[in-house]
Amino acid sequence: MSIRPIIDPIATLGKTLLLVDVKAAYERIEKGKGEFEKTDKITHYNYTVVALEKKFEKISIKIDEPRPLFDDEIPSNVYFQFENLTITPYVSNGWIQLSAKADKCVVIKGA
Repeated sequence: MSIRPIIDPIATLGKTLLLVDVKAAYERIEKGKGEFEKTDKITHYNYTVVALEKKFEKISIKIDEPRPLFDDEIPSNVYFQFENLTITPYVSNGWIQLSAKADKCVVIKGA
């Protein structure tokens, strides 16, 4: 049994998130010997946001949606909420990193 810490997304990121980028992530097929080949199949989208209340720190949030929220250019000053946002810590090269995933990205009305 492994114990996983629970991270409060609002305490970690704040309430005000500004979308700066949306990128498709593509399926990767293992070719062998630790090598992978990227396919044309989109598996999810990564939404990069800036946490305004946290000194403009950036974080990428994975969302398993069939289409991105915006097909073209991201409108200026768009703020979001993420449904069922979870943040999980992991270690990479001796540093603690954060991985974020949500069910859905929703535009906040009147922001």
